[in-house]
Amino acid sequence: MLFVAHVFLISSTSAQDVSEPEPPDQRIASVQFAGNTLFTDFQLQTLTRTKANREFLQIPGFRWWLWLYQLGAPGKTIFGRALMSTGEPPAAYQQEIVDADIERLRLFYLQEGFRRVDVNAEVVAHDKSPWVTVRFVIEKGPPTYIRKLEFTGVDAISGQVRSRISTESLIADADDVARSPNRYSEPLLIEERTRIVNVLRNSGYATVTRDSIRAIVFPFSPDSFDVTLTIGAGERYRFSDVAIAVQGPEQSEKARSDTLRTIVVDDGESLAFVTADYQYESQLESSLLRRSLRFRPGEWFDQSQLTATKQRLEASGIFTYTNIQSESIVDTLSGSPALPTEIELRTRRRHQIRLETFMLQRGGVLGGADTELGTGIGMSYRNLNTLGGGENFRLRASGSIAADSDFRLFTSTQGEVSATILYPYLIFPFRGIDNRISLFDSRSRFSVTLLAARRDQLKLVIRGRGNMRFRLELQHTPTIASLVDVIDLSVSNPDTIRGFNEEFLEPLLASIGDDPLQRARILEDYTSPQVNNALRYTFRSTNVNPLRREEGYSYDLSGEVGGTLPSFLDRYVFTPDSVEGSLPALPFFGSSETDPRLIYRPYVRFVTDLRQYRRMNRVTVVAFRALGGVVHPTGGSPVAPFDKRFFSGGAFSVRGWQLGELGPGAAELGSTGSTSSTETTNILGGDIKLESSVEMRTTMFTNVLAADWIFALFGDAGNIWFGPRNPGIETDDDDVDGQFRLGSVYKEIGVGSGLGIRIAWEYFIARIDIGYKVYDPSRSVRGFYPDGFSDPVLHFGIGHTF
Repeated sequence: MLFVAHVFLISSTSAQDVSEPEPPDQRIASVQFAGNTLFTDFQLQTLTRTKANREFLQIPGFRWWLWLYQLGAPGKTIFGRALMSTGEPPAAYQQEIVDADIERLRLFYLQEGFRRVDVNAEVVAHDKSPWVTVRFVIEKGPPTYIRKLEFTGVDAISGQVRSRISTESLIADADDVARSPNRYSEPLLIEERTRIVNVLRNSGYATVTRDSIRAIVFPFSPDSFDVTLTIGAGERYRFSDVAIAVQGPEQSEKARSDTLRTIVVDDGESLAFVTADYQYESQLESSLLRRSLRFRPGEWFDQSQLTATKQRLEASGIFTYTNIQSESIVDTLSGSPALPTEIELRTRRRHQIRLETFMLQRGGVLGGADTELGTGIGMSYRNLNTLGGGENFRLRASGSIAADSDFRLFTSTQGEVSATILYPYLIFPFRGIDNRISLFDSRSRFSVTLLAARRDQLKLVIRGRGNMRFRLELQHTPTIASLVDVIDLSVSNPDTIRGFNEEFLEPLLASIGDDPLQRARILEDYTSPQVNNALRYTFRSTNVNPLRREEGYSYDLSGEVGGTLPSFLDRYVFTPDSVEGSLPALPFFGSSETDPRLIYRPYVRFVTDLRQYRRMNRVTVVAFRALGGVVHPTGGSPVAPFDKRFFSGGAFSVRGWQLGELGPGAAELGSTGSTSSTETTNILGGDIKLESSVEMRTTMFTNVLAADWIFALFGDAGNIWFGPRNPGIETDDDDVDGQFRLGSVYKEIGVGSGLGIRIAWEYFIARIDIGYKVYDPSRSVRGFYPDGFSDPVLHFGIGHTF
């Protein structure tokens, strides 16, 4: 702990409990705080052990968990014991716990700069019931501030490091004209000590510890202190020799050694070495170790670079164990003491074969009329350290079946084969990026995928869809990354099966008017072979657990340009004198008997997805999401590629509607209230999308069937619209229905709300949501809850909605 010497004696009224002794059957209905104007109730609740029985959704008196406990009491049966373990026992009032909480609160305020504080506990009985309210009353004097902050013992520290210690301080004193003086706070002093330790250890002072920094606090006036931080930095060290020991699983391999680097230190006379000893390991090359080292012998010792080296080695995925430590033996380099470094590594087995079963959720309009749930089986082969530099090659084959929301089995089937190779570095010609912008981590990923699928509900079959992608993954910090898809090339060959016209196309055209232009466009979307490429950049900032999503944030911003490669080939290679809008078909991806061309549609696309997660208390989390997207065709076609358009409604969107049922705008597709998805689904998509959601998740049960059961209330709003070039759906007055118009957007936002259950196991979350339409912009007579509560929309899903 930080040693703080107070030269004064704090005088404070000792806490007294003004309540009467409690009867033995008193139960705590609520815990309140009075006088805590500076801190939140949630902050103070984390300090106290006096707890009330939880109330479901904070509804007064709705003590769901207590009721479960009482229902199962006295626990003589298995069912009763299960109920008791799920619920919680009555929160009994205990005077000794309240007394301890009073002392904790008093010490907390003292540590936060309040020299005079009095804490009392009042117990308010409820009429004719055993329930009581415990109210902690806090009467505090004025806060104290830090008048002056000084650092001593810094004369022996180098000038640049000394400057960082003072200019980057977390504490502002009266001499800091840019910031208001800080209220005195011992936790803030501890945080400042940690900052100084990190600055010193990352600047060569390897022996600095928490005990090397002490704070002495002097009272200057009744409301202010002077703080002196005494720093014992010790000697400044350089990195010396680096010895890497690698142990592998190949017992028959002979030991070998390698010198990775020989470095002439700044004085020109000293030499330092980076060496590697390999035992039972034949495949690993020195290039991976050399790239992973973020420091060089002769440089000043830097703890952050040791951590970055460890993280890079672990991120390669080929090591089961990594350990980095500085030896206690001290060398001398350039006239300064230097510390040798030892790195111990153990590699995994190279070849791995795995048979796996999995559950999946297939979304998108091509996934069916609604999001589908299914299962599948797959086999994968993995080759670790494929080329000796930490590369990871994976070959996978899988097959799956899925059912729609009506639980009709085998509404879709799919088979897929993929090959991926992951390089734990940037490959040529992008290698220089790593050094120029000092990345935290970097990877290159190349993948090829081939799939065939059948969608019975749409009466479609994908005879072949191939995708080739080359991606650069640039990790700037542990929470910020850039993803650059240099190549994203896809070719697909869809076709129809029996019943396409009668069961899908004709009902769909009837819902939007039998428009020959729309008929041709739908046929082109669903039955014509297509080719597309994209150059995409995604900025991602996230610090939230991707499964639990209980606290933190996730921000994604992406932009892409598509169709440029086929456009170039069309314009300058295949037909230099004209632009056809299509390319010659390829074997397996086009048939000369049906459609000898591969169509393409150039476009630009931008998407923003912002999410925040806030924990309100120990059982409740509130999640927020805002999403916006726009796609604009840039070639001769007035529409963007089908799989780049936006759809609204569904399990991951506005949950008062099924997938694709909402929009575009206020356009009416099909008969309102129809249960046929082909009569109401917007199969055309949209060019502009705006959505927002809020969801409150409250944990109702813990450890029931080894899972947490979470109740959710949610509200969603949003829609999609046609862009300026999209011909859309013509109305009787020759207007375009569903077009984006700024003045009418607010009237065309669909609103849905509902409730749901999440069953959260350690590595898996199942979700059930029931959504209702709150406001439907497509209704001729608009109003709230147009269907009442008689027509709910049921959604099943895997994982949280967002």
